[in-house]
Amino acid sequence: MRAVALVICLHNLFGGPLGNDDRRLKASYMFMYTTAIIALSAALFTLCMFDVRKMLYQRDLVLSVIDLLMLLGIAATVFAIQLSTVMKYLYKPKESIFQCLEDIDGHLYTMNMRRDPAQSLSANCVVGFVGATIISLGYLLANVLRINRTNGFVLGFKVYGLFVVFLMHGLFLVFSNQIRQRIRYMAKHLEKMIATTNRHNDQPTTVTEYVSMRFCRDIKSLATVQMQCFRAVSRLNEECGLSNITMFGMFFYVLTAKSFQLFYVCSIEFKQHGFQYTHILEPIVLIMAVFLYFSAATYLGELVLRETQLVINNLHKFESMHSIIQQKMNQSELVEQLGNQIVHQPICFTVMNFFQIDFKFFHLVMASVGTYLIILLQFDFQN
Repeated sequence: MRAVALVICLHNLFGGPLGNDDRRLKASYMFMYTTAIIALSAALFTLCMFDVRKMLYQRDLVLSVIDLLMLLGIAATVFAIQLSTVMKYLYKPKESIFQCLEDIDGHLYTMNMRRDPAQSLSANCVVGFVGATIISLGYLLANVLRINRTNGFVLGFKVYGLFVVFLMHGLFLVFSNQIRQRIRYMAKHLEKMIATTNRHNDQPTTVTEYVSMRFCRDIKSLATVQMQCFRAVSRLNEECGLSNITMFGMFFYVLTAKSFQLFYVCSIEFKQHGFQYTHILEPIVLIMAVFLYFSAATYLGELVLRETQLVINNLHKFESMHSIIQQKMNQSELVEQLGNQIVHQPICFTVMNFFQIDFKFFHLVMASVGTYLIILLQFDFQN
């Protein structure tokens, strides 16, 4: 758990909203610290804006405008992440995402789960931190040959912003995967209950009564786990809502503008100034990073929906068996209540209720990227 604490601490140092239940850090202190971080980021961004005129006229105007909009997108996303932290400590939430996961694990423990789902949390956090570091360093190395007095400060702010953004999104993926694993355990436990029912249908009455009592307890525990998973998803959506809406907006811009930049550098600018491979490295790094993280987010969102549907399917299968065990303890009512609870408390990742993060959202964004690319390619930038 030291790795988790270290990554979360680093995330909070840059003004991130996801935090643990460290009671030593008062909400008022964190509010003032995050406000200071926002002021520092605003000061750095203001210094970058002083170099805008030089940045626009030191190279091709089209590429300069793309870089300027990229700077504005990174700054907007960083400020959104840090503002969501200020709002969090201003409203003082009673529980964090860590507390929600611990509550889920406590109920899963009563159902004799062989593996603790929290074991993978440390490794996942390390992967999220390493991913953000690799992307930031990759972006820096892709631009290292272009660093000069004019764009050095701007490049530094971009590297800082990309690290904050991808660390935030990496932790969002980590906690999304943690919730998905716990929903998966619900589906697996229902499969065990179905197998046990098939095995004990022909057993003596004393055995079936014992199994029946255990099933009633497990169904009630599953209902509690489902409710806690819904609370965890709601907490994660709330803490990451503002940052996610700007983050996905930045992802859309990168996929559109940087793809167009590749075409522009390889065709139009090649005819005017010759081929410069340093202008290709930056868009390639950004496109690969954004596509990877965007695909991972929508894939995890789709997996959560499918795991939830698997739980519902197993519930229907368990209810349709009409075994002696169910007749004795009237378990059908408990199963029906659990099914209604899942329907009325849907577990899904959303962005401030504007859209749902799943494959449908992925296809919608990629189709929009293709449409805007076609529109941009119609313009004659040579005149």
